[in-house]
Amino acid sequence: MSTDLIAAFPAGGAGGTTVDTLRELAGRRGMAFAALTNASSTEVLGSGAWQEESAGELRRLADSTTARRVVLVGHCMGGLSAVRLAAGLGPGFGRPVGVLVVNTPCPDDLGRIPTMSGYTDAEIAETLRRDGFPEEVLEDEDMLAEVADGLRRDAEVADRLAEWVSATGQLETLHVLSTRGDRFIPPEQCAAWRHRVHGDFHLTITAGGHALDAESAPALERALDGLLSTVPAEPA
Repeated sequence: MSTDLIAAFPAGGAGGTTVDTLRELAGRRGMAFAALTNASSTEVLGSGAWQEESAGELRRLADSTTARRVVLVGHCMGGLSAVRLAAGLGPGFGRPVGVLVVNTPCPDDLGRIPTMSGYTDAEIAETLRRDGFPEEVLEDEDMLAEVADGLRRDAEVADRLAEWVSATGQLETLHVLSTRGDRFIPPEQCAAWRHRVHGDFHLTITAGGHALDAESAPALERALDGLLSTVPAEPA
């Protein structure tokens, strides 16, 4: 029996509750679910290896689940990954694909986004603290240094993805979910995507912080329903 497949990219650090919320949502709706990974470095991204491997993995997942259509969802930098992967799939993928980005900043005309790539450990700690990151981790210098190093590496990848999006031009369609409580990626950063979409653009703004949780899950489900209403269930 054919179904729909949700494939999700996490935010930097691969943490947060957004991917878990998506997994639970997919389970309730009888949809297949898979967690994908962002590029591990700017070198892997620039070589094209990440794009090729991710496209191959998505194709295998779609085949194994007999998916009739695929929804790519990305949180923060994961949204940039979703946009780039979708753009490179091409007609040979054989299934309709929709993209939903969650708290993902739109690159400006120079390809810039809010980024932690140049942040110190202390600046990263303050940003994480505002979003409820465990205080015991932030107060441990060694643990904070490990977290900060990983986030800076991910931020460098996000910077390169943003430059690519900016240079590529306009998108055909896009669905965007933004939360008012995200002080690092505020709604205006997400709403700016409308200037890069020449077809259907859908923006949902809801309560919540940077990572989605049970409180913001209903808004995520509404955004997903809106996307599915615009993506045909079979190839054209």
